[in-house]
Amino acid sequence: MSFEPGSIVGNYRIEEKLGQGGMATVYKAHHERLDRPVAVKVLHAIFKDDDTFLRRFTREAQVVARLEHPNIVPVYDFAEHEGYPYLVMRFVQGQTLKEKLSQGTLSTKEMLHVASRVADGLDHAHKQGVLHRDIKPSNILLTKGGGGFIADFGLARITQSGESTMSQDMIMGTPQYISPEQAKGNMDLDGRTDIYSFGIVVYEMVTGRVPFASDTGYSVIHSQIFDPPPLPSSLNDKISPALELVLLKVLSKEPADRYATAGEFVAAFKTALEDAPSKIGPAGSLVLPDSTEKKTQPVATAVLSPKEAPPAPPNSEDDATILEAPTTPKEPKRKRPFVLVGIGVILGMCLLSALIFMVIRNRELPDEGDNPAEAAVAQPQDTPPDENIPQPAENEPLPSEPGEFDLPVVIRPIEELLPLYEANPENNVVAAELAAAFIRDHQDEQAREIVREMVSRLRVPAGLNLLAGRLMEQKQYELAIVVLEEGLARFRLDFEVQQTLMMAYLLNDTSGRRVEEYVALLREDDHHPTTIAIGEAYILYDDGRSRLALPLLQSPEAFDDGRFASDLFFVKGLILRNLNQPDEALGTFEEAFQHEPPLWLATLIEENIVELRP
Repeated sequence: MSFEPGSIVGNYRIEEKLGQGGMATVYKAHHERLDRPVAVKVLHAIFKDDDTFLRRFTREAQVVARLEHPNIVPVYDFAEHEGYPYLVMRFVQGQTLKEKLSQGTLSTKEMLHVASRVADGLDHAHKQGVLHRDIKPSNILLTKGGGGFIADFGLARITQSGESTMSQDMIMGTPQYISPEQAKGNMDLDGRTDIYSFGIVVYEMVTGRVPFASDTGYSVIHSQIFDPPPLPSSLNDKISPALELVLLKVLSKEPADRYATAGEFVAAFKTALEDAPSKIGPAGSLVLPDSTEKKTQPVATAVLSPKEAPPAPPNSEDDATILEAPTTPKEPKRKRPFVLVGIGVILGMCLLSALIFMVIRNRELPDEGDNPAEAAVAQPQDTPPDENIPQPAENEPLPSEPGEFDLPVVIRPIEELLPLYEANPENNVVAAELAAAFIRDHQDEQAREIVREMVSRLRVPAGLNLLAGRLMEQKQYELAIVVLEEGLARFRLDFEVQQTLMMAYLLNDTSGRRVEEYVALLREDDHHPTTIAIGEAYILYDDGRSRLALPLLQSPEAFDDGRFASDLFFVKGLILRNLNQPDEALGTFEEAFQHEPPLWLATLIEENIVELRP
């Protein structure tokens, strides 16, 4: 077949062969139009000669392609080439759980981290009526930033037994992880068959081995059906009675005796781990550093890409894996910062808070000709004349919240503020009031100069991010853009500043060309992939090509470590609304709520949900 490097298959240029498994061969390819790497998984010739399977291929692939979840490797495309059916999936950077476990054991925290992501993906697929049927460590992909993805849902669904007797021999799954009912050949399966296999994965993480192993697959399958698993505590004396009960329950021979959902299983697993040691692996095992922790020292074990890794032994249970090892370690992803307690941060909050609150008040001021007496708001009784507003002494404690900072309510004219500012440019309250006055009079560049000077005195971005969020809450997107653009000039590598500015551009209906320039700027430095994905999707949306924007937002690469997932789902929901798909949009907005959006975004999500609900 013509899947050689350099050949063109549909929209994809084949670059290299990554590996081969029992059901498919995997190639790295490049999508020329979207300029991104993909994995092309070509099913073996046995399926090519199965006419019944080929008739079912498109129908089943469409079902799998609808799975959209940050913990599932998505199917981008599917087609046939010279009679060979193939799937196009995301090209994931990282390593499999199988590879990681071969290097050592995971900490208790990391075990729960991985299990939670797998459970979320499984429960989502099961709600859509899709079973995996081959959950195992080699089908769980881990990224360096802590992301976790389930791979090969496509093969599990597409090669499932049905009309074709030829494909029935290919869907037995992997003996070491197969459920008893699947091993018996039962056709009436539900999500609990995947939960059993998932339970074996967790059993292996905790004990260091699978419950059943033998030289022959038949012996392993026999044990899966008839033999009880070894007591976990007999393999690892750190396992508590509570944890042992959880592991035995999930591996019950009868589906009705197991947990009903993967989420229920992980919840019980988490409870059982509450009093467990942080290093629960078997005695003598090397505990690996957590993927979400900052690495201050290089990890001794190298990560190999599939083509660099030693070849799998004959009759290996693993299929070829869709991944690539990162070439150069990047700085660990930074989490959304909490509000830091310190003079520098609090000062930043106070400075920008003054600007925010005065501009908000300014939007409510009467136009010329109105009676100013009717609109005037009295100053607080304890506030001295404006020109004598006291500044905190050097050692005086500053307020911990912006709202506690006394602010003038009425913005004075520019000609009155300019002399005060020129006499004392470091008087931040006067400076903020002057910037607000410039904005009121549509002198944006002068306002930007004032904001730039104020931001230059900030040492850390925490206060900037908090107050930008306040602006977004008030839907003051134009002012938010000014503040964030000046903040970006000072804190260019802060992911929170980058992402909030991108959302401010979108919500302010900024031109696609300006967003395109911003995306190009971000690519020059370290950035979060979600920000780039949203920007590129908006560029297509602004150009009237919304349908092409959706795949960019559905890629697991866009989710990466799950940070800013609420932003991603929100933008996707807006595009679905634009495409007149209200039901899909509603579900997407509801999904956005599950990812803990910031207050300003939660308000927008709720507004859309209320409008779309019947």
